Amino acid sequence: MTSEWQRLHQTQLGQMISESNKLTPFEAFAYCFGDIIGSGIFVSPYQILKFSGSIGLSFIIWVAGALIAIIGALVYVELGTKIRKPGCDFAYLTHAGWTPIAVPFLYVSCFLIYPTILAIQTVSFGAYIVDGFKNIMCLDDYSQYVLKHLVGLIALLVLVFINMFSLRSFAGKLQIAVTVSKLAVISLILLVGFYYLIFKDGYKHFDNAFLGTTSDPGDMGMALYASLYAYNGWDILNFGTNEVENPRKSLPIAGLGGILSAAVLYVGINVAYMAVLTKEEFLSGETVAVQFARRSMGDFSYVVPFLIGVLFLGNLNTTIFGCSRYVLAGAKTGYFPSYLKAVNPASMSPRCAVLAELIVAVIISLVADLEHLMGIMTFAMWSQRAIVQICLLWMRYKGFIYPKDAFVTPIFMPVLFFCISIALIVVPALDHYYVAIAAPLLILCGCFVYFVVLPHTNRPFLVKIDHYMLVLFQILLNVDVVEKSD
Repeated sequence: MTSEWQRLHQTQLGQMISESNKLTPFEAFAYCFGDIIGSGIFVSPYQILKFSGSIGLSFIIWVAGALIAIIGALVYVELGTKIRKPGCDFAYLTHAGWTPIAVPFLYVSCFLIYPTILAIQTVSFGAYIVDGFKNIMCLDDYSQYVLKHLVGLIALLVLVFINMFSLRSFAGKLQIAVTVSKLAVISLILLVGFYYLIFKDGYKHFDNAFLGTTSDPGDMGMALYASLYAYNGWDILNFGTNEVENPRKSLPIAGLGGILSAAVLYVGINVAYMAVLTKEEFLSGETVAVQFARRSMGDFSYVVPFLIGVLFLGNLNTTIFGCSRYVLAGAKTGYFPSYLKAVNPASMSPRCAVLAELIVAVIISLVADLEHLMGIMTFAMWSQRAIVQICLLWMRYKGFIYPKDAFVTPIFMPVLFFCISIALIVVPALDHYYVAIAAPLLILCGCFVYFVVLPHTNRPFLVKIDHYMLVLFQILLNVDVVEKSD
C-alpha cells in the first residue's frame, strides 16, 4: 500500500467518526454503569470485610468509596468537557504540555494498569463459570486453574472480536443487554436477601456490627482500595470522549448517575449478603455471591455462578474500550509504533490497539501474581490521578481557553481529590512495602523509555520494521492510519 494512497485518504479518514458511531447519553450511562457494577460487587465485599474487620466499618468503607468516586467523577467531567480528546489522563497532561510526565505514566498504564484490570476480570469470569461446573462434575485444583484461564480467554477473544466493529452496531448494544441482565440478577439477590432480613431473622447478623473493627490504618487503606476498585469505571468515557454524543450532557449523566446507582445497589447487596451469611461464612471463600446462593436459593444456586459470570462480560467490554483508546491516544502522538494508531475506516475501531492490549492481558493473566499486581496497579493509578489534579489546577492558573459549555467544578474539589489521592498512595504503602517499591520502579522504567529509548526510534531499520508491520495489519485487519490527533 503506497504512501501516495495513504496521503490521499488521510483527511477523509480523519473525519469519519460520524454521529452514527457515537454513544448516545443512554448508551454512555450503560457503559459507565456497566463498568462500575460488575466484578467489584462480587470481588470487593470479601476484601473489604477482611481488611476492615467488622460489618459496621465495611459499610462505612462502601459509602466512603462512593463519596471519593463522586468527587473524582465531577473533576473528570470538567476535564472531559474542557479537553475533548481521547486518552483520559494522558490527553490532559499532554494538552497542558506536561509530556515528559505523561509518557512514563502512559507506558505504565498501557502495559500494567489496564491489562492487569483486564486480566483480573478475565480470570474472575472464568472462576465463576468453573465454580458452576463444580456442582455437576469433579474437578481437581489443577483442572480448575486451567479451565478458569481457558474459559476466560475464550470470552476475552469473543469480546475483542466484537470491539473490532462500530460501538453503536455491536459493543454498545451488548453493553445495554448485559446491563439489563446485571440489574435482573442484582434484583434477585436483593429480593432474597431482604426476605431473609425481614422474615428469617437476618437482622440478627448485624448485632455487634463493629465487633472486630481494625485499628490499623494500612488495613483500612487496603479496604478502601477494594471499595474504590468496585467503583472504578466512572472515568471510562474520558478515554473516548470524541466517541460520545454531546459530552457536556453525557459525561455528567453517565458518571454521576453510574456512581449513585452503584452506591445504592452496593449497600443494598451487602445488606442482602449479610442477612443470609454470618460473618464467618462471608469470609470462608472469595466467591461470596455463590455462597449466598447456595445458602438461600436451593437448586437455583447451581445457575447463579453462570449468571454472575455472564455479568463480567460487561466489565470486560468496557475495559477493552478504555484501554484500547488509551493506546490509540499514545500512538497518535508518536509514543508507540505507528501501526497502533491504525483504525478501521468504516467503524473507526482501533483494531491494532485492541489486539495489543489483548496480548498483554493474556500474558499477565498467565504468568503474574494478580493480587500483588492489583496493589501495584492501584498505587500507580492514584499517583497518576494526583498529578492530573495538579495539572488541572495549573491550567486554571494559566487561564487555558476551553469550550464555553465546559463543566467547571469549585476549586476545592480538585484540591480535595488531590489530597485523597495522596492519602491513598501513602497509607497502604506504609504496611505493604512491595507496592511502594515496585510502582515507582515501573514509572522510572517509563522515564527511561521516554528519555533514553524513544529518541533513537527513528533509526532506519526500526522505521522499516514499523512500516512493514503497518502494511501487515492493513492487510489482516482492514485498517489505516488517521493522522488527526483527536
